Amino acid sequence: MLRRIAAFVVAAAVMVVLGSAAHSYFVQLAWSRAAGLAAGMPHAAIPLADRVSWAVHDLFGMILPYSAVTSIALLVAFLAAGVLTRFSGHRAIVFGVAGAAAIFVLFTAFRMLLGTVGIFGARGAMGLAAQMAVGLFAGLLFAKLTLRSPAKRSMSQGHHGTVWPR
Repeated sequence: MLRRIAAFVVAAAVMVVLGSAAHSYFVQLAWSRAAGLAAGMPHAAIPLADRVSWAVHDLFGMILPYSAVTSIALLVAFLAAGVLTRFSGHRAIVFGVAGAAAIFVLFTAFRMLLGTVGIFGARGAMGLAAQMAVGLFAGLLFAKLTLRSPAKRSMSQGHHGTVWPR
């Protein structure tokens, strides 16, 4: 149980850091295009140091609300995925799809209820796809971190491959 909790905390933390970075990238892209248009250029350059500073600022500015909503979405999705993996056995696929779907449902629900997704970097199709890719990665990571070792799996199986009740 503690291993699953620790795996969830790691997966949620990765979701927050990578999701915030994806958000920052799409915000920077929009700013660069807008500033470039204002100056009569295709886009304005943003120095790497400014990009990194911007991303760190975004991470700390949105860490509490973003981590709260994405963690709740991932928790619900991973609980459902845990049930599905007992029947399908395809842990990585099920948890990966669950992570991506959780983020899609989260931002779709925000858009329906609030009229906006709440995260500027997820407004467009590519931004939403990036957030979903991060959710997919978080799901794959959770599946990997919670995979039982072959020795522990064989201890819980009888001679005919049946799983003992827990």
